[in-house]
Amino acid sequence: MNTQAHWLDDWPSLMDTADLTAFQQTSSALLAQLAQDRPLLTRLVEEIEHDPDRLAGCRVTLLLNRLCLYRAPDRGFEIRVNMNPRRANQVVPHDHSYHLASLVLRGGYLHAVRRRTDGWQGDFTSADLLPAVVSVEAPGSTYALGHDMVHQAVMLPGTITLFVRSPRWKPASHAAADLMPASASWPEPAVAGDAPQQSRPARLDEYHAMRRELRARGVIG
Repeated sequence: MNTQAHWLDDWPSLMDTADLTAFQQTSSALLAQLAQDRPLLTRLVEEIEHDPDRLAGCRVTLLLNRLCLYRAPDRGFEIRVNMNPRRANQVVPHDHSYHLASLVLRGGYLHAVRRRTDGWQGDFTSADLLPAVVSVEAPGSTYALGHDMVHQAVMLPGTITLFVRSPRWKPASHAAADLMPASASWPEPAVAGDAPQQSRPARLDEYHAMRRELRARGVIG
């Protein structure tokens, strides 16, 4: 899909993100500028319907739903909107396969960051975690996490965040195996009769519903 250029196209690369502090500075500045640029945020959301790559990147997961706003694989980052939290499933401590930064647009959440005691690699259970450092994330709050950090984010209904991720630093993410929610609480399958999945592509009608909610909440025009 051909689109008009904008300032994101000139944003510096996040390909070399070994330094978490440098990643936080660059990615937090990116999110702050985008949060203030409502016309561009609106345009990015509306373009998804006509961009197969970004539409394929929109997901419905056991934790929340997400829209894929912008991809820059040559510069090592992707920008998303996270929304529609499933609070009952968010008590599961988990890590990510990449560094991430997040900025709260609407709502908020109780955020707990924990440390692993078992070498920081591979699968883990709740017994492998030290007590959490807890913070309250309100609209305007921003933070960054490294790929080896474990966290939980128990979101208020209606919470909406901007999110940027780095390239992958490990093959897969992990969650505390003994606290994983039962499959009955996972998202409904996209096709009736299929088995529930922890994460699946969003249907077009689900994208439309997320876009309507963002408009109703004043995130986009």
